[in-house]
Amino acid sequence: MRTVTLLFVMQLCASYMLAQPNTEWPQLLRDPARTARTDASISPPFRARWFWLGPELTLRNHAADPSWPDDLESREGYSFPVPDTYPVTLARGIQPVVSDGRMYVGTMQGTVHGIDVSDGRTLWSYDMGDPVITTACADSDRVLFVDVYGDAVALDTKTGALAWQFTTDRSITTAPLLAGGMVYLANHSGTVYALDWQTGTIMWQRRLHAPVQGEMAATRLRLFVPAEDMIVYALDLQSGGLLAQQQVVGQSFRLTHPVVFGDHLWVTTCMIPSVGSEGIFDDVLDVSGSLEEEEQLTRQFLRGEGGFDGASPDWQHVFALDTLTLDTTFLIPNGPIEGVGFPLAGVGVTHDDQVVTWFRTRYPTLTHDHPAFGTAWPIDIAAIDPATGNCVVIDNGQYSNMFPGPETDNLYIFSTAGEYLWYRQPFRGTQVIHLPTSAHTLVMSRVRHEDGGNFAADIALYDTGAQLPKNALRPVEGKGCVVVIDGMALIPDVGGILAVESK
Repeated sequence: MRTVTLLFVMQLCASYMLAQPNTEWPQLLRDPARTARTDASISPPFRARWFWLGPELTLRNHAADPSWPDDLESREGYSFPVPDTYPVTLARGIQPVVSDGRMYVGTMQGTVHGIDVSDGRTLWSYDMGDPVITTACADSDRVLFVDVYGDAVALDTKTGALAWQFTTDRSITTAPLLAGGMVYLANHSGTVYALDWQTGTIMWQRRLHAPVQGEMAATRLRLFVPAEDMIVYALDLQSGGLLAQQQVVGQSFRLTHPVVFGDHLWVTTCMIPSVGSEGIFDDVLDVSGSLEEEEQLTRQFLRGEGGFDGASPDWQHVFALDTLTLDTTFLIPNGPIEGVGFPLAGVGVTHDDQVVTWFRTRYPTLTHDHPAFGTAWPIDIAAIDPATGNCVVIDNGQYSNMFPGPETDNLYIFSTAGEYLWYRQPFRGTQVIHLPTSAHTLVMSRVRHEDGGNFAADIALYDTGAQLPKNALRPVEGKGCVVVIDGMALIPDVGGILAVESK
């Protein structure tokens, strides 16, 4: 009976993830399962199409459409013609959402906007009054934003007119989740709300034992809510009833998102050890003689065994929980990766149904074989075996030689578009790997020349760091993934949204 039930749940998960057409990216990480995966795809080389910089300014590339006025062709010595100060500020974790040809984004100034995705024109704006630092959710009729004071506002997608509003009793830093005719909110009081998507009527609410700061995920039957008591809760989508719970290791879920795929909920946490721990774990890799031995020694390290420097269960940070029971059946041998306070955002899901993440390893096969910043060994992208938790290498007989390479202080967040794995971090920009061949492209770099390096991306917004515009406000930290729809990729930046297309 259990096998039949698991197959049923997997089918429900799969139908949820594939339901959206390729023109849609209607919520955080695209779907309720938070897979950030689409069949839509664009291929290199790339160019800028438009750059939205607030309701009063959109730069449009003449090379993309001869009727447009702006020069957005990146080249040595050239910077995009932007103001000295960005007119708007986007939180770093913001992602644009797209439905029915319109893009929606909220700003830290408290204004939210509906934008024509074809040319970047602002169609309407609405003043929330307070900063918006989370990603919206939308369908063809309405879009919902939440602000840091716990207010939720649903707006007409065509006009921006108010449809309904709702106020919670605490701050919200978790993106709303849209599923099955309801929208789910969670706030810093630990209260989870289910609201009717059409009217905003409360269908149920449930108080957990700790605030919710990270993201939620869902199947057609269950809502998964990681709370700051480091317990993952499974709630019934229709009633809010508690179905299961599981304690995991970590200090917070902030800046992370769970992902539902297969029969697992893949959970990432902020590791407990403190800032400045980059060198920890290198002694494990120093003595490993094979990938198999490396995994064995890594598990010892993560259990606090083996006599390695700093060995502790507190370093565990990637978990595979059974979607029905939330039990853990294996320990994923993923040692410490990021050492200065930014956790892994979450796993990725590829076109061929592999769950991938970053591994610090002596035996890389995809990224490159150079030491990464903060460690004497490389950091690679590899899949996780869903039966054992072991690393499944992606080996096409050559390295992608990604540049800039992975760093222990700020790894990239994943999204998948067709056979391409996109990954992004705010400082080093946006890259893409064609998974069947390992071919790599540096898609976008904010600055061409910085830190003594030459970041020769297809699109470089500014020639040197001295030309970077100032931020109107200091952006809240986070990791926003690349959004891909048919013919276009949308890249969030602190000053706006860059639309990218194939040349």
